Amino acid sequence: MGFDKIKKLAIGVAMMTSVAAAMPASAAVIGDFQLNGDLNNQAGGALTLTNNGGTLGANGITFGANQGPTISGFTSPSAYSVEVAFSFDNLSGYRKILDFQNLTSDSGLYNLNERLNFYPVVTSGQTNFFTGQMAHLVFTHDATDSWGYIGNNPALTFSGGNNSLADIGSLLHFFRDDFATSQGEASSGFVDYIRIYDTALTANEVAGLSVSAIPEPETYAMLLAGLGLLGFAARRRKQKAA
Repeated sequence: MGFDKIKKLAIGVAMMTSVAAAMPASAAVIGDFQLNGDLNNQAGGALTLTNNGGTLGANGITFGANQGPTISGFTSPSAYSVEVAFSFDNLSGYRKILDFQNLTSDSGLYNLNERLNFYPVVTSGQTNFFTGQMAHLVFTHDATDSWGYIGNNPALTFSGGNNSLADIGSLLHFFRDDFATSQGEASSGFVDYIRIYDTALTANEVAGLSVSAIPEPETYAMLLAGLGLLGFAARRRKQKAA
């Protein structure tokens, strides 16, 4: 392995460290589902994830329409945040992203013709999604307000009485249509990871989350190995100079 490549790997380690430093200091991760070949909650705790027919691979879940995962174990939190990286194969019309009402209501977070939508309250004023491309979504909710971000860009917000629509019961469903009043509002796609936080996140904290993609475990190993090789190469050059 050449020195330049080793150097790039070492820089990657520094980037990895900066991303970790940007993680929210005021919020605790209570659900960390990396979906790298298993459904484990890396944060421990009561939250568990159920795969509803999707194909679990080494880097995430490939799901068909209405095969998105479900997270259970919530105790009606008054504040929380959901971070998820995913892609949809179909962005026409309504395509449900998050269902908060145990599949009994149309209320929830959607793609609506490539824009983020919380039905029946508000729709983003700009294009947020592209077919087959990964999106980094953060939905954050406190006692009075809710916000939706794509990357670190605010896409929608709402408050007041409508906020009760975003209260989680015991289950949080991803990418599954409720079938309450309509059908066909689900898309196939891919989900890379899901994280749940125990409080609302600020705009600065959301921006910190999207600084860079979180490396996979294999990448961590390669970066650390590269850092070690960089140190070895530096020692060799020093010995030759002596």
